[in-house]
Amino acid sequence: IDEFRSRYSLRSPQIASSHPREERLLGNADGVRILGSAPAEEVCLGTPPRSRGVPGKNRYLWVIDANGIPYVIESPLAVIGENLPKHTNLTGGGEAYLGGELWFSSVSHIYVSGGSGRYPPADARQLADAVLVFETLDYDVESLGWDVDAAKRYLESRI
Repeated sequence: IDEFRSRYSLRSPQIASSHPREERLLGNADGVRILGSAPAEEVCLGTPPRSRGVPGKNRYLWVIDANGIPYVIESPLAVIGENLPKHTNLTGGGEAYLGGELWFSSVSHIYVSGGSGRYPPADARQLADAVLVFETLDYDVESLGWDVDAAKRYLESRI
């Protein structure tokens, strides 16, 4: 993770928050965890979406910031008014290197996307480097990949 941080810069959110609740810093009591080495503990297993408009199951939001890789399941939280958390809830509206989504298909296998409107990957290389960070934590990682100019948001069939 140190090599990743030395290669990239912290960035402010690209999308301004529309309500103060989107910048409320969530913590451990709200379900935020810091991703450590595999296997992950106490996660909900899920699957990424397979096409546009077809939701996946148990999506987590993550960011790489100056303190680690905080992540939280994307489900309504009373502490933010029964709204879904945003990536800025992991940073308190502050800076991050990158953000995205992940799904645990097992405690050591994850699917990763760069799907974040606030901290999207700058390019395919940054997303690939983030995947390497997850791999150094001993996760078996499948990236949803990169399209022409943005991170993919669903898992395409690999037939």
